[in-house]
Amino acid sequence: MRNLLGGYLSKAFVSSGILCALVLGPAIVWAQLDDGDVEQLFRTGLDEYESGQFREAAATFDRIIRNFPLNGRTTAAHVMKGKAQFSAGQGLEAARALRAFLQAYPLSLYTADAEYLLGLTQLRAQRYEMAMRSFLESWQRLDSSAIGTRLWTDVMSALDGVVDSAFSSAQVRTLVDESRSTRRRSYFWMKLAEKQIAEARIVSATTSLDSLSRYPTLLPFADRINALKARVEQRGMAKIGVLVPLMRREEASAVKELGTDILEGIQFAVDEHNTDPSTRTKVTLDVRDTERDPLVVTRLTSDLTADNEIVAIIGPVFSATVSAAVGLANARGVPLITPTANSIGIAAVGPYIFQANPDYEIRGRAMARFAVQKKGYERLAVLAPIDTYAKYMAEAFVGEALRLGAKIVSEEWYQRGTTDFTPQLRNIRKAGMLDEARPMLSFAGRPGREEISRLVRLGIPPRTIDSLMSRSSVIPAEDLLGKNAKRLIDSLGIRTVQTEINVDSLELPVLGIDGLYAPINAPEEIGVVASQIVYFNIKTALLGSGEWYNVSELDANKRYCTNVSFETDNHVSSDQPGYGSFVDSFFERHKKRPTKNTLYGYDAAKMILSLIHSGASTRETLAKALAAIESFQGFHSKIGFSAGRVNRWLQILHFDGEQIKVVDEVNIQ
Repeated sequence: MRNLLGGYLSKAFVSSGILCALVLGPAIVWAQLDDGDVEQLFRTGLDEYESGQFREAAATFDRIIRNFPLNGRTTAAHVMKGKAQFSAGQGLEAARALRAFLQAYPLSLYTADAEYLLGLTQLRAQRYEMAMRSFLESWQRLDSSAIGTRLWTDVMSALDGVVDSAFSSAQVRTLVDESRSTRRRSYFWMKLAEKQIAEARIVSATTSLDSLSRYPTLLPFADRINALKARVEQRGMAKIGVLVPLMRREEASAVKELGTDILEGIQFAVDEHNTDPSTRTKVTLDVRDTERDPLVVTRLTSDLTADNEIVAIIGPVFSATVSAAVGLANARGVPLITPTANSIGIAAVGPYIFQANPDYEIRGRAMARFAVQKKGYERLAVLAPIDTYAKYMAEAFVGEALRLGAKIVSEEWYQRGTTDFTPQLRNIRKAGMLDEARPMLSFAGRPGREEISRLVRLGIPPRTIDSLMSRSSVIPAEDLLGKNAKRLIDSLGIRTVQTEINVDSLELPVLGIDGLYAPINAPEEIGVVASQIVYFNIKTALLGSGEWYNVSELDANKRYCTNVSFETDNHVSSDQPGYGSFVDSFFERHKKRPTKNTLYGYDAAKMILSLIHSGASTRETLAKALAAIESFQGFHSKIGFSAGRVNRWLQILHFDGEQIKVVDEVNIQ
C-alpha cells in the first residue's frame, strides 16, 4: 500500500499544472482582487510548495485564511493548505483542514480536489474503506466535462488502486448492492468482473459484465468493459486431454472397442455441453492414443501437461497405464480423472489425481458393510484367490467386517485357475460346524472349586450344580444359561466339551455361517464356485464381487445362485431420468446403443463439464471442485470422492433366481 500511495503522490496532484488551475480558476469570487498583499502572499505559498518547503507553504496559506476577509483566493488557500500539510507528513492536520473546508464551502469547485486529497490521507493511515469513500465522493463531484482531465485520471487511478488491493470480490459484490447511483453501481460491476477474471471465475465474470448492459451511458468505461469482454471471450475456452487405448495401428480387439466406447461417451458429453445455450466456456478435446503402452502414456502425459490450455485429463483407463501418468500430472498440477482404473493407491499419488471408479479396497469394504450393517450377519467366511486383485477385496472385507464386530469363521485361499475347491470348502464346512456346535457343560469328574465359583457367578444356583455333579451330567450350556451361553462361558474361560462333528457327512447342512464372501476373477467362475458350495451343503448367503454381475451366467446357474448379493459400479436403470433420451440421441448419431464403457466415459466427462459450467475452468479451481464432489449422479453410478479422491459409491444387487434387483447403495466414507 505504501508503493500504491507513492504512485498517487507522484502524479499531477503535486505538479504545477494543478497549482496553475488553482491560480487561474477560483471557485467563488467574494471580493475583487485589489488587495495586492493577498495575491502576493498566495503566490509566495505556491513558490514554497513547489520548492518543497511544505511546512512554510502551509503556514503561508493559513495566514491568508486567518488574516484576510473572504476573497477569490480563500477556497484555493484552504485546499493548498491541506495539500502542503499532507506533503509535509502532517496527515492528521491535513485531514482536519480538508474536512473543515468541505463543511464550510460545500459548493466550491475545489471540493473534488479536497475529497481526493482527503482520500490520500486516509490511505496513508490504512483506512481503506474511508479512503475508497472519499475517492468515490471526489469522482461523484466531477461532471462529464472533467472526463480525461488530470484530476479525473488521478481520482480513478486512486479508486482502482484501493479497490484492487484492499477489497475482495465478495466485498466488491456488497458494494454493488449498496450503491445507490448508476455511476457507482456500474463502476463496481466492472471492478467485480475484473476480480472474477483474475480469479478465473469466467462464468461469474460474464454475469457481471452482462449486468452492465443495464447502463447504456457508460462512456468513461466503454473501452475497459470491451477489453474485459474480449478477455472473457478469450478465456471462454477450455481444453481437456483424453488418454484412451484407441489402438489405431492394430486390428479390431476388445481393448480397441473399449477405448472407442469410452471416447464416444466423452465426446457426446462435450457436444451436449457446447450446444447448451447457457454454456459460457466452450470445451475442446485433445485426444491421444495410449496404445496401452506405459512408455507411450508417459510421453503423451508430458505433452498434455505442458499445454497450458489443458485444464484436465480424462484417462488412462487401465491401472498399469494410469500409474505411468499420475506422477507427472500431479507434479504439474493438472487434474487427472481415470474413469475405470480400480487399483489401490492410484489417487494417493497426490491432490490432482482422481479415481471415478471405486478401488478394490472400497469394494471389499462395501460388501462387508452390506453384510454386517444391512443384513445383520454376525458369522462370515471368505473364499478367494490369493494371487489376483480379488485378494485385496477379500482382505478389505475381512478388515471391515472385524471392525464392525462380526466374526470371521474361516478364511480360505486358492490359486488362480483352481477348479476343485474341495480342501477349502471342507475347511469352511468344518469351521462352520464347529462354530454352530452347541457347547456342553460336563459335571463328570467333579469340577474344581474355581470353575464352580465361575458357574455360580453366571447365576447357576449351587444346589443345581451339586445335583448335576452327583449324576455326572453333560448338558447343553444353553439349558443353563440361555441363548447367550457361549458368549458367557467364553468370557469366563469355562471349559466345555463339543458334540461329535462329522464333517464328511454332507447330508448334514452347515448352518453356522451367515454369509460367505467369494470375490472371483471372471464371470465364468460363477458356476464352478457356486455349485461346489451347494455340493458341500453350506447353507449360507453368497456375497460376491462385481464379476458376479453377469445375467447369462447367473441364469445358467440359477439353481446354485438363488441367494447371491454382489456389488457393482455400472448398474443402469432404464427409468432413470434422462437416460431414455440419452440412448435415443446416442443411437441416432452412432447407430448403436451405448455400452457400459460408453457410460464410464460419458459420466466422467459430464462430471467435469458440470464443474466447468459452474466456473471452475482452471486446473486449480477444477481440482478443488472435484475434491468437493460428494454425490454426482451419473447414468452408470453415483460418483463422490472420499478423502483419498476415490469414488466411494457402490450399489448392491441381489439375484433371487429370476431377476436382479438393487437392494442397497453403500457410501464408504
